[in-house]
Amino acid sequence: MAYTPIKISVAAQKVVLKTASGLELINKITVDSKPLKSSAGTFQLVVEGTSNALFDLQVQRSSDSRYYNFDTRTFASTYSNFSRLKRVTPGSYAIQVPSASSGDTYEVQVYTNPAYKTEIDNDNNRYFAKVTKKQFKSTTITLIASGSGTSIQNTTIGTLTSSVIDDTSNTIKMVDKQLSVQSEVADLGFFITDTEENLNIGTWGQKAMYWQTGNYTASGGGTNSTSLTLTSVDGLVIGMQVSSINSVYQSELRAITDINRNTNTVTLNGNETWSDTHVILFRAYGPELINEAIGIKLSVDSTFVKLSKITKTVRTAITTDTTTINLNGTTGVGAGAKVRIRGLDPAVDPNSVTISAVTPVDLTNGNIVITGGEILGSERTVRVGTRVHIDGCSNEVFLTGNVNFTRFPSANQNVYIDTNKILTAGTDSA
Repeated sequence: MAYTPIKISVAAQKVVLKTASGLELINKITVDSKPLKSSAGTFQLVVEGTSNALFDLQVQRSSDSRYYNFDTRTFASTYSNFSRLKRVTPGSYAIQVPSASSGDTYEVQVYTNPAYKTEIDNDNNRYFAKVTKKQFKSTTITLIASGSGTSIQNTTIGTLTSSVIDDTSNTIKMVDKQLSVQSEVADLGFFITDTEENLNIGTWGQKAMYWQTGNYTASGGGTNSTSLTLTSVDGLVIGMQVSSINSVYQSELRAITDINRNTNTVTLNGNETWSDTHVILFRAYGPELINEAIGIKLSVDSTFVKLSKITKTVRTAITTDTTTINLNGTTGVGAGAKVRIRGLDPAVDPNSVTISAVTPVDLTNGNIVITGGEILGSERTVRVGTRVHIDGCSNEVFLTGNVNFTRFPSANQNVYIDTNKILTAGTDSA
């Protein structure tokens, strides 16, 4: 089996040695200090000593206790003559290791004996010394778009797996990634929170990124209180926000302003109510807090959000002047959206004609009421099937952008894009 070596700089993990005399000496044993990633690679052993010093060398892997075969350069299932280098002299030795997604540890064992007329300058044992090399494990980051309290369903954007000490950039790219929306009648669509001239295109940024903790448990109840005592505060960081109490999403997202680790009490920047043993979840928003909480370094770029354009059709002919339009379905349409339709007479500006009410939300029926203008059906009938164009609101949402990771966590983690910070859910009246 072949493995890809990596360049190594020799540095300083040491067995501390002292000076000896009268014999050949091994006076320093080191392995390189460069972190060994979970991918296949090489680490370097350097043995320093007098030129005629002799020793035996073997390397054992902790995960399965196998020994390194210096002929095949693999960790073999059986111990053989190639598992131990004999009567070798000081110098540099490259040890190839396979990939290890769960990480591993390699123990380098150096032996000598009186017949070699060589000693190791080691207080513990003059004929044996060892050093270890750690191989870091891989972890997986899963990126999910989430919309707590809305009809946006969790949408997995992508995953990345890398060594926890990998300092190279890994990117999850989105190009018009459609978010999953609950298919239900009570769907009033979404508006983009940050838009300019085009209401169907907007932006989002790193403030929408968050990580959510596992379960914390309340120790005692509280009513409209800012002082929350938990069974443990381990892992909590000032700035984290309460996202869920007893499985109920807390849209206020009260932030932690102080943590008393002696009493397991956190202070919040607003009132919350909970009962004893309620499960509490917290969120860390933004790259800095995510990094502080779980050691993930991330950034975002080239980000925008897009709504598909919604087109409905007239369900009943309009023959009088009116502000009410009966549609063949009103799902995805929310109050505040702009309307374009033949026969529209704006009061001032065509761009100011908006929907003031949606009644009811229905897959095949329903109607909208407009404000800022009216339909002049008395002058020219608006026939059944006439298209009604809705701008600025839709139940089809697409995300684009790059989420870049330059440090991976010590365990598998989910990182989220909070669509609540990008979108505003539609309502049935303005």
